[in-house]
This record gives sequence, structure tokens and C-alpha cells, in this order.
Amino acid sequence: MAGDDAARRPDRPAPQRVRAGHGTRPTMRAMLLGPEIPRTYLVGGNGEELTGREELTAAGVTVRTVPGAGHNVMFDNAPGFAAAIADQP
Repeated sequence: MAGDDAARRPDRPAPQRVRAGHGTRPTMRAMLLGPEIPRTYLVGGNGEELTGREELTAAGVTVRTVPGAGHNVMFDNAPGFAAAIADQP
């Protein structure tokens, strides 16, 4: 059924293509930079420095680091995740 649905909706990527490493187009970063609405990007404090942080903040994106978290911020530090998203403008 999923294959049939992908064939009917050519405007949406088929799940197989996303899993194969093609990602999304436009990229998630491009979609985050575009809108003129409040946006927040959460990054785990246990990972590497966020590449492009300056570009995000220059576009008006609030970047918050959640301590004690890696890539899966909401699982690694659930209280920190909740605090970061609760502190919205």
C-alpha cells in the first residue's frame, strides 16, 4: 500500500528514497531558514559543535543547547527537552 500511495503522491518522497540516504528536498535546514515565524533549533550538549549555528541565528532561529543529550535530545534528557521547548517566545 505504501508503494501505491507514493505513486499517487509524487510531490512527497517515497519512504524508500528517504531511507536510502537521499534525505529531504529542500533540506530541513533550508526549510528552517525560510519561514518568518518563531523557530527554535535544539542541539544536544554531548555532540559536536553545531555547524552553521551563526547562519541559523542570523536568520532569526533561536538555538538552544540541551545539556546531557546527544542526537536524540528528547530521549537523552527529557526534562531538559521539555524545559527548552517550554521556554518559547
